Amino acid sequence: MKEYYDTILVVYIHEEQCHGTVENMGAFASLVKYNKYGIEHEDLFENEEFTVLNEIVFKHIEEQE
Repeated sequence: MKEYYDTILVVYIHEEQCHGTVENMGAFASLVKYNKYGIEHEDLFENEEFTVLNEIVFKHIEEQE
């Protein structure tokens, strides 16, 4: 049995005044995906430019044969 976790960080981007999710978290900057006015964006933000509101963890279990 193989067990692993996926973590999604839900953030609020102050400059854009909208919510998004972190695709790749870095030490000083992160790649954030967000939707504004129906257009999907993926931009690099410094970590001080957004606030992490929630962390969602999905647990995956795969059975090996």
